[in-house]
Amino acid sequence: MGMQLDRTHLLQRVAATICPGSGYLSGGCGRTCGTTVCRARLRLTAAEWVASLPALGEVLYLRGPAECPVRAGLSHGVLVESAELAPLLQTRALAAAGAITQDGPREWIECMSDGGRVVARLYLLPDTDYLAWDALQVGAGPAWEEPTRVSSTSWRPVSARLLRFRVRRLAGMQLLGAEAGIGASSLGRDLAARIARDEVLSR
Repeated sequence: MGMQLDRTHLLQRVAATICPGSGYLSGGCGRTCGTTVCRARLRLTAAEWVASLPALGEVLYLRGPAECPVRAGLSHGVLVESAELAPLLQTRALAAAGAITQDGPREWIECMSDGGRVVARLYLLPDTDYLAWDALQVGAGPAWEEPTRVSSTSWRPVSARLLRFRVRRLAGMQLLGAEAGIGASSLGRDLAARIARDEVLSR
């Protein structure tokens, strides 16, 4: 009988190497040693994709530059409260990614535009709802290419924030917003800070 991967325990081990209260490296480099990515075209509509985000709870959100943020959502009945969230309206495919760093595993979802460009990343944290995280990947649809080692050298995040998404109705449209992860644990905050720092250092 095969053993099941205890992701909660593994993430706790990763976070345990962080300097308490600082969010900085306590020794060694946390950059990824290799990345395995499995992509899937979104089976969800734009409205369903946006509506599924609040269930995730606290996540680390890294965004890239957005193009035509208003046009990206209007035709699908979706708006965002701020330009910071505009890349999520451009998402047409998801890539489930995992990497083994020198201090343990990390897992994230890459949000990809029609042209295959990564426009945002959502990182799994100890405070993230794991069932909602897995459901989001299942809802994306079947994989359209085999898992492969890839380089993310073209990915350039412009900001990183610990967020909890929310959706409300406005004039018949869905309005996607977010609030700072005020409910995040110190474990989640420390890990988010470390991931964000590594993303900057690795570019």
